Amino acid sequence: VVWEEGKPPDFVLEVVSPSSRHEDEEEKPRKYARMGVPEYFLYDPEGERAPALSGFELRDDGYEPLPEEALAEGVVGVRSKVLGLCLCVKPPGPAPLDDSLCWYDPATGEFLPTRHELADDNHRLADDNQRLIDDNQRLVDDKRQAEAKVAELEALIEKMRRG
Repeated sequence: VVWEEGKPPDFVLEVVSPSSRHEDEEEKPRKYARMGVPEYFLYDPEGERAPALSGFELRDDGYEPLPEEALAEGVVGVRSKVLGLCLCVKPPGPAPLDDSLCWYDPATGEFLPTRHELADDNHRLADDNQRLIDDNQRLVDDKRQAEAKVAELEALIEKMRRG
């Protein structure tokens, strides 16, 4: 919300759909240019645009295309100067369709995790955490049993001392 932020966004990513294609490709760039949005990216998950991902930088007379660049693992992306990251489309594979659009950090040479990868990591961490809780409970139970056995043995030793 521009009036609350006091400025327009620095970066806009439009995901193109068949129903919004004209608006996303024609009307919105003019609107964003008038607002002063420095970078405007378009992604077409349906693959009807070539290339499916394009980035544009605001110049004096409108948006100019940003060049594609080769990244790691044969992936091509477009660098956002504003964000310092490259937006790219991973090649088709086992990942969910919405994971095909990803970020690459040229400073580290690594892809940032997708939301599905983060969710998988969270599930693994939750499973690991539950295993630790279960292990801890077993240790507490074992300690209680050992303490009860020690008390029983101490009572038996005391009984034997008395006679």
